[in-house]
Order: sequence, then structure tokens, then C-alpha cells
Amino acid sequence: MPTSSGGTRSYDLATRFAKAGHKVVVVTTSSFLKQYTFTDTWTVMEVDGVELHVLNLEYSNKMSFAKRALTFVQFVAKSTMRVLKLQGDVVLATSTPITIAVPAMIKRTLHKVPYIFEVRDVWPEVPVAMGIINNKLLVSLLNRFEKRIYRRAAHIVPLSDDMKRSIEERTAVPVKKLSVIPNISEVVRFGKYDTGKSILSGLLGFTPEKTVLYAGTLGMVNGLRYLADLAAHMLRLDDSVKFVVFGDGMEKAALLKYAEEKGVLGNNLFFFDPVPKSQLSQLYYECTIASSFVIPVPELWANSANKFFDCLAAGRPILINHRGWQANVIEQENVGFVMHYDTADMPVEARRFAEYINDKPLLQQQQAKALLLAQQRYSLDIAAGAYLKILDHVVS
Repeated sequence: MPTSSGGTRSYDLATRFAKAGHKVVVVTTSSFLKQYTFTDTWTVMEVDGVELHVLNLEYSNKMSFAKRALTFVQFVAKSTMRVLKLQGDVVLATSTPITIAVPAMIKRTLHKVPYIFEVRDVWPEVPVAMGIINNKLLVSLLNRFEKRIYRRAAHIVPLSDDMKRSIEERTAVPVKKLSVIPNISEVVRFGKYDTGKSILSGLLGFTPEKTVLYAGTLGMVNGLRYLADLAAHMLRLDDSVKFVVFGDGMEKAALLKYAEEKGVLGNNLFFFDPVPKSQLSQLYYECTIASSFVIPVPELWANSANKFFDCLAAGRPILINHRGWQANVIEQENVGFVMHYDTADMPVEARRFAEYINDKPLLQQQQAKALLLAQQRYSLDIAAGAYLKILDHVVS
């Protein structure tokens, strides 16, 4: 939801489905609905035309992998029972983790209700590549489970062409069952800001000349040490460039320590708590460019990062440090700057970046191109329209 600090894809699509005349029921947890107080195990409420069934279950990116896995199991067990009590023509299960498909699969088996499986991260490929899951037997079981999910799904929606390619190559899913619907650039939401206001000036105590924004999770996948290394080099090359981070996650404490060791914490690199999505538009308006980072694991480069689409929606150039489809879009459409993922190349990359962020005509050109790309390729209208066609096809 826009009033929370997490992603809004499910909210945006659900409200659009409701506006199109569908009855939409969302089964979720209380984890990212901090503006509400939940005391019962389940709470049923309506938000913007969507019926929410909220399980009182805490989840956080700060949790260990084992604790998160336990939370996923609890959600699967309780949500399955809930889904079986609900009436519907189709179930849309959106991952991760892959276990989110279990309620939909059981609903299909017992009630003959078809399901669509949305792939936000390709499991178990990603955790295996990261070394999080390395037990050969478990990997084999998860791979078989993944294929079963795809085989039984009425349709599969990966969030990028790279994800689609991975699914095709590893599971032999028929192409006709796959439709790519990327994350959403919500241009209306990000077009709302106050030109006479400055959140950053209030937080920093001064108005930065050039600002690089990172707004998102501070987790292992994100590899924000890269940003601290870049800040350390920029301190010597151009100290007028400030890096601001809004987020939280299991790596935050370690990142603060690392930034302090590099001599950049509170100097040209600043950390703040997450803000609701509804306030992000103001921060994007105030920054020069925004950023998205990923550790050097090629399987992760297929992701469909919210930050990438938020940058475009806000009309801001985007800085990334990886290859994959997003790098291709940035370079082909001229909407940002792609750095090399290897920190050994940082001296050269930082100099390239210093030249880039001081090229005002280029940045202005990229701002316009970014917004146009958001409107023409990644808008909510386009995503919702594509989804509604799939829903109609599956139900009919």
C-alpha cells in the first residue's frame, strides 16, 4: 500500500481489477500494514474497493533466513485454510517465496479453481546461486516442486524477459503459458511533489548540490557496500555529491560500521529510516539521480527491482551496478548510468561516474527520456490491461 514502505504492485493491480468490475479478495499478512493494529488471528477489512484478509503474522527483512522460512511455512499453512473458505473464479499467487503457490495448488485440486503464478524472483534458482540453499537433496526437491507449480498453473507471469528465459530453459514450460508483465512505474503517484518543499534539507541541515538516492531494502542481495565504496572515491573526486539512503534490513548495522570505517558516514553518505511510498515522490524530486544495486550474482540480474521503475516514474536517471535486462534498457534508452559490478574497477568507475553526474545537459535529457519510457512501456494502465486479458482468458 502507498501508506507503507514496501512495494505497491499488488495494491495497484488489485485496485485496478476492482475498478474494472471484479471482486478482489487479497490474503496477506500484517507485516507491511504498520498503520493498522491487529489483535485477532485474522482481520477482514476493505481498502479502496479491495477486501483484505489479514493474518496477524510478523515478518521482517532483518530476520535470519531460517526465521523467515519458518514465517513462510506459518503463512502457507494458515493462508491455505483461509483460501479454501473463500469463493472465487481464479487465484493469483505472487511469489516469493515459491511456497506461496501451495494454497493456490490445493485450491485447484480440491475446488477446481485455476491459478496464475506470478514470478517475482526465480526460486529456487536465486537462493541456490547465492549459496543460501546448498543441500543437493533439498535443491532437487525444490526444482521438482517448481516444475509442478508451473505445470499446474493456468498461466505464469514472470516480471522480466530474463526470468521468462530462465523458466523456459530450466523447466520446458510451453511459451504460450508465459506472459511477461514487468513491475510498474506509477507515474501518477510519483508526479505528486511540492516544489517549494525540501525533505533532504531538513534532514541534512543543508541543501545538497548533487544527490544520489537509494530507497529500499538493506539486505544481503542489495550489496550496499558497493555504494559506500563509491562514496569513498567520490569524496576525493567531487565532495559536492551526497549519497542518501532510506531503508532498513539485516545488513544496516554492518553497513553503518563499514561506512564509518571508510570515512564517509555523515560526510557524504547518510542513512535514514524508510519512508512510506507516498512520500517517496518528494525524495525522488529532490535528488539528482536514484540508484539500485545488486551483488555480483548473475541469477539476480534478472530481477524486476521496484527502484528501477520508481526512478523512471519520477523522471529520474537511474544508477545500477549490474548487467541483465535493466542494464540493456538503460543503455539503449539512455535513461541512466551502468557501473561495473567488480569493486576492483571502482577507481576507474568512480571517475566515469564523476564525469557523468556533472554533465547537466545529459542528466536533463535522461530525465525526460526516463519519464517518457515509464509512460509508454511500464505504466499501470499497460500492466493492468495485460493482466485483465490473462484473467479473462483463464476464467473463460
